[in-house]
Amino acid sequence: MELAVTALNGLLPKLGSLLVGEYNLQKRVRGEIRFLKDEMERMQAALNVLSKQPADCVSDLDKLWARDLKELSYDIEDSVDTFMLRVDGAHANPRRLTGFRRFIDKIGLIDKMKLVKQAKVRRRVAMELEDIKNRVTEVAARRERYTTVPTEQPDTKAIIDPRIQSLFEDVPDLVGIDGPSERLASLLTQGRENLMVASIVGLGGLGKTTLANSVYQRLGSQFKCQAFVSVSLKPDIKRTLSSILRQVRSNNCTDDGEKDPANANDGEKDPEELIRSIRKCLNDKRYFIVIDDLWDESAWKIIKCALIDNCHGSRVIVTTRNLHVAKLCATPIGGALCELEPLSDAHSKRLFYKRVFNKDGIHNELDEVAGRILKKCGGVPLAIITVASLLASKPRTRYEWNRVYRSLGSGLDKDKTMENMRVILSLSYYELPSYLKPCLMYLSLFPEDCHIDKDSLVRRWVAEGLVDGQDGRNLYELYDLGESYFIELVNRSFIQPLDIDAVDGIPNACSVHDVILDLLISLSTEDNFVSRLDCQNFVPSTRKIRRLLLQDNQEEVIVPQTVDVSHVRSVIAFGDAFHWMPHLSRFKFLRVLDLEGFPSKNNHPRDLRHLHHLRYLQLRGYLGREVLEEIGNLQHLKMLDLSHAYVHDDELPASIIRLRNLQSLLVDVGVKMPQGIGSLSLLQEISWIEVEPNTAAEFGRLTEMRVLCIYGLGFDESDDQAFLQSLSNLSNLLGLFIDRSKLCSLDNLSDPRRVPARLRFFRGTRTTFQQLPRWFSWLSELSGLTITVNKLTQDDLKMLGALPELRFLQLEVAQEGTTAEERLSIGSDQPFESLEEFKFKHCARCWLVFSQGVMARLQKLELYFEVRKRDGALDVGLENLTSLKHLTIIVDCYQAKIRQVEAVETKLRNALDVHPNNPTLEMSRESTYYMQQDETSEHHQSLELPAANDESDNDSDAFM
Repeated sequence: MELAVTALNGLLPKLGSLLVGEYNLQKRVRGEIRFLKDEMERMQAALNVLSKQPADCVSDLDKLWARDLKELSYDIEDSVDTFMLRVDGAHANPRRLTGFRRFIDKIGLIDKMKLVKQAKVRRRVAMELEDIKNRVTEVAARRERYTTVPTEQPDTKAIIDPRIQSLFEDVPDLVGIDGPSERLASLLTQGRENLMVASIVGLGGLGKTTLANSVYQRLGSQFKCQAFVSVSLKPDIKRTLSSILRQVRSNNCTDDGEKDPANANDGEKDPEELIRSIRKCLNDKRYFIVIDDLWDESAWKIIKCALIDNCHGSRVIVTTRNLHVAKLCATPIGGALCELEPLSDAHSKRLFYKRVFNKDGIHNELDEVAGRILKKCGGVPLAIITVASLLASKPRTRYEWNRVYRSLGSGLDKDKTMENMRVILSLSYYELPSYLKPCLMYLSLFPEDCHIDKDSLVRRWVAEGLVDGQDGRNLYELYDLGESYFIELVNRSFIQPLDIDAVDGIPNACSVHDVILDLLISLSTEDNFVSRLDCQNFVPSTRKIRRLLLQDNQEEVIVPQTVDVSHVRSVIAFGDAFHWMPHLSRFKFLRVLDLEGFPSKNNHPRDLRHLHHLRYLQLRGYLGREVLEEIGNLQHLKMLDLSHAYVHDDELPASIIRLRNLQSLLVDVGVKMPQGIGSLSLLQEISWIEVEPNTAAEFGRLTEMRVLCIYGLGFDESDDQAFLQSLSNLSNLLGLFIDRSKLCSLDNLSDPRRVPARLRFFRGTRTTFQQLPRWFSWLSELSGLTITVNKLTQDDLKMLGALPELRFLQLEVAQEGTTAEERLSIGSDQPFESLEEFKFKHCARCWLVFSQGVMARLQKLELYFEVRKRDGALDVGLENLTSLKHLTIIVDCYQAKIRQVEAVETKLRNALDVHPNNPTLEMSRESTYYMQQDETSEHHQSLELPAANDESDNDSDAFM
């Protein structure tokens, strides 16, 4: 259903653009387009109504109608795109006219020929529109014809939640639960008298309910009142509250200790009355309540109103698949977040064999295939139990087990025994908002165990129209929206985050659990969303192929000429699969192309010019000059990613300048840009580009730039000045990243008031700046800053501390003897009111002292400590950082004695032990190879550091 909605969302704006007068349409054609637009808008409204219904309430007839409508929308969009290209002549060769064509251009024949050609195009489009109109009418009429036919009534029998068995598992049958259960029980039995809420979050089927129930059974007898309720996907808040009230009343607890005569009327109370009754019952009782399977924050906000904090040491456990919900529940003082991990290999094997053979023994003849099956299950108990139950009923032979293993890679619906697992995992999918489902299903285009780059994935979503752009958003705004989709999928435990960014805490990549990928492949096949050519026995679908995965399978997979790939929108080829990819001329409407290498035996570089609809191109491997030249013919290309490619001669050709629609250009460091890069006026993102004479001055013409990644500053003063002049023009810049540059200054702006005031992120890596630029004080939206400076002063800290949005700061002082002020104090005039993470490193004689009331939100602090420059002044005011949760200390042992290092570490630990917030400490040593051994005579001396006036070590100055 949602896929049809997404298809219509991409089509309707294009139909609207044809009616605004930009295209010289015949009157009859305009009427046809207006009819199509009106009809499709009404169909979209009907789809929106259906998409809000539970999946099991949508009839098969409506599902078929939505499928037909999706395919029809794609076909109409292809026709509209073709019309726009033909009328605009956008696919004509833009190179300079020569010979006979130059002559006929002089006498005006080319313009006349274009008019004749456009007239033919419009007549052809009129005929196509007539055919499309008939198809639209037929799709609508077919639905009307069959609505009068009685459809099969849904099963009205009560549906048994397959997770209910988790509540009644015998303790001896549980595997891998002891450790998490012990830790959670220990946490809940701490001596705090306040209400504590512990959240358990993780993938569906990971054992959240089992863990919660284990702890509930273990600790329940210690509490006066207990309740265990399941909220589920579509919460019935009244039923949930009634269940809590009924269970906590099982001890006949009322405010006066007498039996409440109103119990029988609980079902007639509204939620407000139920909440009042629960609070009244729990007012003076120590209670333990489990809220299982919570899906959204709105339900929690109501339920928590009933959970009174009566200072009797009450406890609540919440289980959820949504990380955002888990954090929300655990926010009260003393709350805890437990992210459930998959089972270890040993526990997975034990659970598997226990379920198959009812014992723990290892069976050597089946162990190898069992290992492959368990790898597919990925430590998810539900998957292990489900597959083990399936195998328990089958012959115990390698052949049969291999057959089951192969079936796991092609969908979860191959065996009825797998139904419970599919139901549980599908619950999460069907609960997703409509805009997330196509983005999630797009992940079925990637093979197992694939490391998926977030930025690349979001760009593909945008290129395919899966990110809603109906409000006229530009590329970067669409990217921001797509990134929010990515984060939401992480929070809902569908994708596993990788490579967490230190600045904003957002994962830079992700992977998809094999069990989830299996579900997505199954759903994708069912909805004809992705076709995967990763096996030799490829059987093409009878429906049109829209997205194609080509995966290297050691042997060539031949796509028959009879298979229609003309409607494919995305092609991704991994490994050597690009060698046997079909000829590019067969892909008439390709929008996304990602290849490991190019060209191949089936494709010549010149074939790229046929891809008139291409919006996103990523090429990896070696790229020759001819391939690079041909890329310049892709006139509608918006995103070009060559960041993982070896570019011929490390230089892009001049033809790249013809890509006037290009909005994102990504290359690796060392690839030079051609003259005229400033003419690509729509560019919003570029990386990495060298600051050199032919580029520095042209940056200023890229006024739409949002993210700029450069290197090579500090090598030529005139280039640096030209860059700074250009920087003054980039008023839309949000991210500036500088790498591999020499000692340089950014302070020489011609007009200090003309700065990129919207800048959110500044990151300087492998680059040292003379000092903090003064214009940083104008950056009221700066959120993340990473910078190394030669000089750091009290005024610099005052400037940074006043930035209202600064959340991440990584600050390094570079060289010995350049810092004018050694003791730097962070006081009330530099509060750093939004800072959450701070990393400070120095290679000079300076140190920091934190005053009371500063950095009120700081949770993570990392400090670098040179022992040989320390004179005993270890009091840096850590106790004033009241929100601190994690402290990292890096101890530089260079030329320090062992006793000095140990003494410093002991003092730091002691200082942290008395911190009111009890933060965790991570301490490590650096340069231990150069640490000096203690002299024999010193072993009997005090382990204290030298006194401040001790002249024995001239380099014993402190740094913090």
